[in-house]
Amino acid sequence: MFLQFTHPEWLVLLLPAVAWTVWLAWKSDASLTPWRRWASFGLRLLIVLMLGLSIAGVQWKRPQDGMNIFFMLDRSDSVPSSQQEQVRDLANRWAKNKDERDKGGFLIFGTDAALETTATSTADAEKIQAVVGTERTDIAGAIRLGTAAFPESGQKRLVLFSDGNENLGDSISAMIAAKPLGVTLDVVPVGTRRGGDVSVQKVGLPTTIKKGQTFETKIFVAADEAKPATVRLFRNDQLIKEERVALEPGKNLFTLPQTLDDAGFYGYDVQVQVDGDAVAQNNRASSFVNVRGDPRILLVSSDAEADRTLAAALRGAKLEVKVVDERSLPGTLAELQSYDEIILSNVSAGDLGLNAMRLLESAVRDFGIGLVCIGGDQAFAAGSYRNTPLEATLPLDMELSSKKVLPKGALGLVMHGMEFANGNQVAREIALAALDALGPQDEMGVWLWDGVEKPLFPLQPVGSKTDLARQIAGMNQGDLPEFGGLMKMAYEDLRKSTANLKHLIVFSDGDPNAPPPALMQDLVAAKVTVSTIMIGGHVQPTTMERMAAEGGGRFYDVKSAAMLPQI
Repeated sequence: MFLQFTHPEWLVLLLPAVAWTVWLAWKSDASLTPWRRWASFGLRLLIVLMLGLSIAGVQWKRPQDGMNIFFMLDRSDSVPSSQQEQVRDLANRWAKNKDERDKGGFLIFGTDAALETTATSTADAEKIQAVVGTERTDIAGAIRLGTAAFPESGQKRLVLFSDGNENLGDSISAMIAAKPLGVTLDVVPVGTRRGGDVSVQKVGLPTTIKKGQTFETKIFVAADEAKPATVRLFRNDQLIKEERVALEPGKNLFTLPQTLDDAGFYGYDVQVQVDGDAVAQNNRASSFVNVRGDPRILLVSSDAEADRTLAAALRGAKLEVKVVDERSLPGTLAELQSYDEIILSNVSAGDLGLNAMRLLESAVRDFGIGLVCIGGDQAFAAGSYRNTPLEATLPLDMELSSKKVLPKGALGLVMHGMEFANGNQVAREIALAALDALGPQDEMGVWLWDGVEKPLFPLQPVGSKTDLARQIAGMNQGDLPEFGGLMKMAYEDLRKSTANLKHLIVFSDGDPNAPPPALMQDLVAAKVTVSTIMIGGHVQPTTMERMAAEGGGRFYDVKSAAMLPQI
């Protein structure tokens, strides 16, 4: 049936309305010719019918392309593993019962999100292969990934299986952004029934104190029922207090006085041990306190020898200075808060990494820590600060004032499936970072192997980036047997390009066969530089290093997502 009504009960009004219209036409005394009488009657009847159907909310159903569905499965620690498997089985059953025109896919999420399968007509997730962090729940990240991975045609629906305990990101904002793109969201709540649970709610500490000041460590513990427990307090990973306590139903408060005589950062960790507790993961909590002494400066330098004079001058002003390289930047806000000021000396965004830049942004914005950036050949625009948290933090615009000085660039990516957990997702993130660094006048192409060697999309102008980003987010490359075929396809496109700068980047775990020496010579002759990115390699990097050296590019050895280079 191609018609439906939002308020079908109003259709009963049509019967008396049509009867009245017929009676009026029959009893009318107007002197009209027969054809005008019938035309008037037909027009009145049409108007009555249209009014009645409008009041009833008539809708015309048109056949559309099939439905594209992504099942989003919560794999965080707050959902028990038994329920995670039940959710996976339920999603599989629903996927098997879909219409043959529809397509289904699976993505999982926790601290981050990853595609398990793209949207296909044979949707199936018998075993979850992708790996994500389970310590936190980022529903917003899952919504963004699902939105980007949808095929271009067809309806778009996300089905969320979660307990809703979101503690990272903003799912409401993510869904508001996805709605104009035609994305709808259905939610299947995942209940967690647990009894006799004990959890550490928080550890209460003052954020900053003076040397020698006495303060209280407040430990808040919630219990479903009365139980004996052991409370252990650690400071900087050293046990300083262990006490046997009796927990009462509801909230329990324990206080321990502390005095710290030395300046610095102190991390506190509380653990509560209870026999027979159903969820041991929530039996600990952490906090920190910063003991203020002399002003402390953290100098992050790309060349410690070159910055020796700067460090000496700061120490001469009776400031406590710690010099580290980009990889040794503290990894938490708590550690950064122990410094009064952070100096970045000629440090590139790629060497810092996205996570470190977000920490710096939060340290400056939320905690008032000073930030100084010293320029050089690896800083500001030359260091790829554009469109990063560093640019948002600094009072500077990294865009060049005259676009005429920018040469046109052509970037090719050769993608190889990674034989380790979540490797393809890491490669997708790097590829999206590369796309983000390009301007609309630049060109980009991606080549991969998914059973056959083919382009995901050939070399073409970047434009608005939306379509290319969607294709990259949805790609799922396979285990490439050898580099030569895809690099030959990329070479043919790059050779024909009129771009001033041409660059080819090869993503791999290092085990495919090397390309022929003649092909590397052809690339160099066509003024195409070649860089290689080894992601979680399980072989010697000899082939990847040699390709980068012969191609005049750089070699990156990526061990984790935190090491993603800003290309």
